[in-house]
Amino acid sequence: MKPARWIRQGVVAVCVLFSVCAQSASVQSSIEYYDVSAHDLNQLRNQLKAQGPQKQGNRYSIAAQYRMNWTPKVQIRNDRCEALQPELQLSADLVMPRWISQSNADFAAQQSWIGYIAAAQQYHQKITRLIEQSVDRFIQQTQGLSATECDKLEALINAKGRAALASAQQKVRTYQRQTRHGESLGLTIP
Repeated sequence: MKPARWIRQGVVAVCVLFSVCAQSASVQSSIEYYDVSAHDLNQLRNQLKAQGPQKQGNRYSIAAQYRMNWTPKVQIRNDRCEALQPELQLSADLVMPRWISQSNADFAAQQSWIGYIAAAQQYHQKITRLIEQSVDRFIQQTQGLSATECDKLEALINAKGRAALASAQQKVRTYQRQTRHGESLGLTIP
């Protein structure tokens, strides 16, 4: 399993809708599938290792990339610059396998596959919740901010966004360590 790769200012959730952020953010997510064909679990493992997404010279069965970009929004009111809710753009890209010959495999192999996919969903949903928590905190921290100069206020909003990003990254890394990148949940190639 490929750990999440963080982009410039960014994290985002995958495979689920953003509960709180969806109302205030532009959300784009994509799931790309690659087909594998195998009659048993040994063939399936070989297909996943041969056809999985490649990142930094290694192949993984599933790969995810999360991004968050923001633009500070401010307005001048009563000779002060006040923060509005930042404009957020959230995106996630997930590459997952699709076992196209699953119906030809025995029942135990199919059950292992179903467990693997369920573990992948659970893993990414938890990452989503961790990211949402940091994004929500960022939005809350910008509410009510004001300054005498808009440039200084925008710099403060950007600093809070970077802090939220760092917090999300740390929470996700801790979760990845605790679950051994999902292995303890069953996220191992069947």
